[in-house]
Amino acid sequence: MSSLTQSPPMDAPVTGQLRILQTTDLHMQLLPFDYFSQRIDPATGLVSLADQIMALKSDKTTTILCDNGDLIQGSPLADYLAKHLSAGAPHPMLQALNLLGYDAMTIGNHDFDFGLDVLRNALRTARFPVVSANLSAVEGPALCLPYAIIERQIVCDDGLSRPIRIGVTGFGPPQSQDWGDKTGKGGILAGDIIEAANRIVPQIRDAGADLIIALCHSGIGAAAPTPRMENAAVPLASVDGIDVILAGHTHEAFPNLTQAATKEIDPLAGTLHGKPAVMATFSGKTLGVIDLDLSWNEKGWAVCGHRVRLEPAVVTPNTQSPVGQQLRSLIAAAHTATLAKMSAPIAHTAVPIHSYFATVQPDLSQELLALAMQDTLAAAIDGTPEADLPVLAATSPFRSGGRGGMGHYIDIAPGPITLRDAAAIFPFADTVCGVRRTGAQLATWLERAASYYYQITAGQRDQPLLNPLNPGYNCDTIFGLSYEIDLTQPARFDMDGSEINPRSRRIHNLSYHDKPVADTDTFVIATTSYRCKGGGGFPALPHSDILHVMHQPIREMLVAHLRDSAEVKGPGQPTWSFCKIPQTAATFQSAPAAQAHLAGPITYIGAGADGFDTYQISF
Repeated sequence: MSSLTQSPPMDAPVTGQLRILQTTDLHMQLLPFDYFSQRIDPATGLVSLADQIMALKSDKTTTILCDNGDLIQGSPLADYLAKHLSAGAPHPMLQALNLLGYDAMTIGNHDFDFGLDVLRNALRTARFPVVSANLSAVEGPALCLPYAIIERQIVCDDGLSRPIRIGVTGFGPPQSQDWGDKTGKGGILAGDIIEAANRIVPQIRDAGADLIIALCHSGIGAAAPTPRMENAAVPLASVDGIDVILAGHTHEAFPNLTQAATKEIDPLAGTLHGKPAVMATFSGKTLGVIDLDLSWNEKGWAVCGHRVRLEPAVVTPNTQSPVGQQLRSLIAAAHTATLAKMSAPIAHTAVPIHSYFATVQPDLSQELLALAMQDTLAAAIDGTPEADLPVLAATSPFRSGGRGGMGHYIDIAPGPITLRDAAAIFPFADTVCGVRRTGAQLATWLERAASYYYQITAGQRDQPLLNPLNPGYNCDTIFGLSYEIDLTQPARFDMDGSEINPRSRRIHNLSYHDKPVADTDTFVIATTSYRCKGGGGFPALPHSDILHVMHQPIREMLVAHLRDSAEVKGPGQPTWSFCKIPQTAATFQSAPAAQAHLAGPITYIGAGADGFDTYQISF
């Protein structure tokens, strides 16, 4: 690498170390508190990472601390701040990053959810560069810098300190242009990640960078680049001149001992195309750490070794440390106000509403959400040419365990339904899109969703059902239809949405009002703006098939529906089921509390890993 250092020539290279720390997808999880279950969760929150961050920064190793975006949205506290924080007031999450001494950050797609005004106001608080090479605003002042140069000193093994210029740039999903700014005002430009990298990296080198870190709010997906790729961390790592990848967006862990290695990905060493990479899950559950060994000679700096790891949030009472107390004080008033607001009752339920089995049998919480989306869209298209078409709704579970951990479930006991419960059912700021789909297209949609499950071998009773790497939010259900899923067949699509078995069909007996759905039948589907525009590896829908776009947040639709309904009286309706497979069963993980809700073919097996319990479903 080129260098601007002025140290005297050396016969042999000397070495030093640089530490890079990463948080990502914090989603306004500053405190170790779960607003959806209203209880302390010490394994989450920036407060729970604070002492580790300060300790790692305070030793003799030169350290760079970065955040990968999706910072200011994702919790009831975030919603409260978006509505009540006055213009010009400092944003508590950015104040927290200032307090901990962050050196740079990029923005994620969800940072646009409250609109550009809210995002601009938040970023105004930052005392460090905010960078993005492919996300920008159409009008007004620049949201971000395309890159920044951070100057540091590296203490080398000969006892001398030498300067290093670290280039930092950022990237986010191109789909942010479609998903972002749910205010309906638009104004976002989002370019292709790889095209932006090929443009910006030479500029960073020309500016004198000795090392380039890419803050990539994009997941570790396919190796081959495709236009406007959502999860492009792997091809990004192949761009010449980038030295380190900090990934995010998909809430995964990397390095990951359970992930299979490929030619491009080494999940044990934590490399993409041989370059060190890390993804620190989400909500402050882990801290990403990359320790780089750097060599220096008269030609400049070079990476000569690395170690990558994830440090889980400390679950001891470190939150009472001085830095923890300072962080808590930033949000104390808003936290109290949020708790009061979220406790307000909006309806009543005569039956439990939970998501412990949300992906293994029809789920009442998703049905309530679907009904709200259907009713609102049906009213919106009344009087249009599409008013006579059947209106369906596509939903997926957002709190169904998995990566979120044992407490990541909905559990509403009979009694009041509160605003907090509605936020748990749908925690995002997405809006509804009404889209036209044929019967054949709906079958393909459901085939993509059914890739969530492993293939099942008939006659075996102890085999895994769910792929732990596949997020529950990609397991869509289409309400208004009935259908069966045949798990003896291989999945037609892989977890990234690529078609791998074109002839395979898991979806059978697709019906509407007890009548088989023909390939040419036409429906209107209420779906999220995220899914409509290609989120989660589902294909983006053509503009010609997007019939109606609503700007009211989906959660407001749900709250209104629950208030109008007043009471939830019965269990969910049977929408789908697995095909019968005699003498066959599979196991899956859920919370211990799920034992109180066993129903149908689900039985309890025993204790599982990481605090979960093991359950079995018979086919």
